[in-house]
Amino acid sequence: MGYEIDTTDGLHRLRTAREAFLSERRLPEDFPEWLGSAWRRARFLGLDVSLERVPSGQVDDGSALVRTAAPVLQQVATSLSGLHAAVVLSDERARIVGAWASDTLSRGHLDGIGSQAGADLSERSTGANGISHVLLTRRPAVIGGPEHLLELYQETVCAGAPVHGPRSSTPVGAIAVVGRLDAPSPVLQALAATAAASVERELLHAATGQERRLLEAFLTAGRDGAPVAVLDGRTRLVSDAAAALLEHADLELLEAQAHAAAREGRVSETRLSLDRVEVTMSPATTADNPGIVATLHPRTAPAQRRHRRTAPSLFASAGLAGESPLWRSLERSLSRAAGRPLLLTGEPGVGKTAIARAALRGATVLDAVDEPEFVSGLGEALAGTPLEGATEGATGAGTTGETAHGAGRPVVVRRLDRLTGLRATRAWELLAGARTPIAATWTRGEEVAPELRRVWAPYELPVPALRARTEDLPDIAAALVPGTRLSLAARTLLARYDWPGNVTELHAVVRCAAAAAAGAPIAPDHLPPALRAAASRPHLSELERAERSAIVEALRSTDGNRSRAAALLGIGRATLYRKLRHYRLD
Repeated sequence: MGYEIDTTDGLHRLRTAREAFLSERRLPEDFPEWLGSAWRRARFLGLDVSLERVPSGQVDDGSALVRTAAPVLQQVATSLSGLHAAVVLSDERARIVGAWASDTLSRGHLDGIGSQAGADLSERSTGANGISHVLLTRRPAVIGGPEHLLELYQETVCAGAPVHGPRSSTPVGAIAVVGRLDAPSPVLQALAATAAASVERELLHAATGQERRLLEAFLTAGRDGAPVAVLDGRTRLVSDAAAALLEHADLELLEAQAHAAAREGRVSETRLSLDRVEVTMSPATTADNPGIVATLHPRTAPAQRRHRRTAPSLFASAGLAGESPLWRSLERSLSRAAGRPLLLTGEPGVGKTAIARAALRGATVLDAVDEPEFVSGLGEALAGTPLEGATEGATGAGTTGETAHGAGRPVVVRRLDRLTGLRATRAWELLAGARTPIAATWTRGEEVAPELRRVWAPYELPVPALRARTEDLPDIAAALVPGTRLSLAARTLLARYDWPGNVTELHAVVRCAAAAAAGAPIAPDHLPPALRAAASRPHLSELERAERSAIVEALRSTDGNRSRAAALLGIGRATLYRKLRHYRLD
């Protein structure tokens, strides 16, 4: 026997389990783990299950997502009239930005459950539902009746699917097909998945022209080598000269300006004063979403900025090689985060733990995958109790020392994203209450769980992928394997490779190539054949690189299971196989 919403027995067992959980906080031993975890999160977040009105606020119902999705979802709603179901669109924060119903019954049902524009369907407000759960897991899902904790949703079934933007591996929103509990959930699920795929195609089509216009504006503005950045709230093109002048916080401010311009659909000529530069902003294009061209005017003469370092930098002291603008920008941002709890995000193998160790001298390093003692070990470390088996980080010139918070030895937590359920909740609570310097790393999908941000509010720093700073390859290779020299041809090949395994993969490649070179400069023949073949393929567009990276990450997170990877990506298996052949990943 199971807990299915489409069987009488399953519904009865779910209702019984829900009542027991609400009254006695207990669950049956065979209860689905995902649903039990969702209910426990709702309890932790203080969900009021008797809520009569869904919280709501202002949303951007004229965004590019809504404009692109509206024609598609209106057609879907029309096809649902016989099922008395409706369609709902949310943004990436689980706030409804659009709802479509083509008959009186479905429209009345939406009104009855408070699913109008502006409604907040996040877990904190309404618990697990077909919007919040989809955005949390990034997978299609059906949640119905007593699977909801909220009383308001007990007679509702919701089939949701994530909507990915053309340049984002994380959802930009979600689509849910909503009906009464007796509606056929498999049909609703298929319609939700089809609608999401259609909207994604429309977003891709719309983005292609906008990207081309932004690129033309970028090339024109930076033709004479001027430091420029072009942004439209989703795409960011930054010249090397501009990257050397801008801090991470500066780019975030320019992104906010671009988001505001995208909402208003226009850009006015204006000037902005930052720490090191004056910025002139102007429209990038004449389109509805024009984007901005930010031209930088340094306050300090270039000759003064290019003084030689009188002391080793934070990264150099820790043996972390690189001189690219992105790497130096990260180093500056890390210095500005001194004394604050830190969360380093990024792909596997980019060096997040090494950076955390550089920031926190002599830190105790804990790994969240260590079962089952991790949470108790974290509590002991934060309390200052010596831990058996914990590792000590490398000592170097860090920005955050042992006295940064006036307490104890610093702690580095690796792979915080691997925690789930109650263990995650407890670990986040410990981090939120810590008085000792803390740094943690987050890998899975790079998108940080919203619940973590609400419980613990660290300073988040994204660590760039190796493919984004290929000019650092020779320095990194020499640091990883001392004495390594790369021929020009080998450098070119390495720079053209995508490095899905980042610095970790580079270390393995360089170690084997150096052994094969036997003291001579590494030549293409010393590199692995698979790498040479991949690097020799035609150059991928930015959209293709993003899609390929998303497929690689999905396969990695599902241990190579292609059916599960296709479900995670929200595409059919046949589509996945075709893309695997296209990107030569099969």
